[in-house]
Amino acid sequence: MLRPKRHRTTKTDGQARSSKKDGQVRSSKKDAQVRSSKKDGRASTTKKDGPVNDLPPELISEILSRLPIELILRCRSVCKTWNSVIQGPLFINLQARKSHNQPSRAILKPIFGGVTGTTMHSLFLLDTEERKSRRIHDKSWRFSGLQIMSSCNGLLCITSDSELGPVYISNPITREFVILPSPETGFSLLRHQVGLGFDSSNGKYIVVRVYTDKSKSQVNKFEAIMLGENSWRSLTVPDIIAECTINGSVFWNGALHWKIKKKPGRECMLSFDVSSGKFAVIRFPVSADVPDDFEMVELDGHLSLVQVYDTQMKIWRVTGDKIEGLSVCYEDMYCMNVRWNSSFNCEIICGYIDEGYLLQVNTHRGPGGAWRRYLTQYFPKMEQFLPLLIPGIPICFKTISFRPTLISPMQLHFVPHG
Repeated sequence: MLRPKRHRTTKTDGQARSSKKDGQVRSSKKDAQVRSSKKDGRASTTKKDGPVNDLPPELISEILSRLPIELILRCRSVCKTWNSVIQGPLFINLQARKSHNQPSRAILKPIFGGVTGTTMHSLFLLDTEERKSRRIHDKSWRFSGLQIMSSCNGLLCITSDSELGPVYISNPITREFVILPSPETGFSLLRHQVGLGFDSSNGKYIVVRVYTDKSKSQVNKFEAIMLGENSWRSLTVPDIIAECTINGSVFWNGALHWKIKKKPGRECMLSFDVSSGKFAVIRFPVSADVPDDFEMVELDGHLSLVQVYDTQMKIWRVTGDKIEGLSVCYEDMYCMNVRWNSSFNCEIICGYIDEGYLLQVNTHRGPGGAWRRYLTQYFPKMEQFLPLLIPGIPICFKTISFRPTLISPMQLHFVPHG
């Protein structure tokens, strides 16, 4: 069957232009739809994230305050809302309180002779679980020749052990610091120890120092200053403390504690309550053998005295309260299966996971040789050591137990008076 031929129709120029115009309109509409769709997609994404930012600031603070300090610093870049929350006083105070419920961290300060160049102006915050460190560098600190004397709520007290000044109060996380007023007298010292504490009754920080000059009397002198004050004031101490050897400083349970040594005698610690301003002397029990030397460290929320000698570790715990008085009781003894001596010794830094301890091991290679430091984990119940190898840290350092916070020493120091 023959089919009729289809006649091809040709468009006139006007029709072609009209068709092209229609295509452009359709294309324009399509592009507009695509742009609208993308815009709606962005809006939907914003809307999806919106409920988090719509939470009350108190709840956002509660969530973020549970994170490690490294993640908190990253969260400041997530959005303006989180940045504003993290920099607010509500969050800063909340995070500082919660840090006491988290495991202690450790911070390293390089020691002269084991480092070169800019490392002397750096501190190293350790992440022992991830086996890494965060280097904190700031030349303005000028820490060379100074020591980290104590730590409290993320603030470090840094000064010299042979001069009264300068005394730095620094937060290495925020990289802020203040310098406390220094006396004009330049007499030389036999020793200088400084402690930093927090008075929860008024929310202020207090710095207490004890020093002994090279005069004939060689009597210990105590002075204190609150952050925000302009001068140090003298403190009156028990007569028995006047000629004791005083070292170290640990803030625990609302009081500063120093180790003291007086022979003959059972005195082991001097306590200063930062709220009442009263001193107290803590002694070993009559039934205990007084160790020649020990360290003070907070373990599992308790102030403990630790003696490491020969192959053993002995631990005493401070018990009691401010009203009934504090005393020392024997806690435990562990065999370390390592023979420690003057050129191969260790210091306990803080408690560690799984009932373990973080140790700093110090080794000295022969006469005139250099000291070298190592970090290791010690699990006393298993009598096991596990080396803690962290790349990038110096070979010679001092380790301090540390709880990082965002507390600003500058805001604490320059407070309005009225």
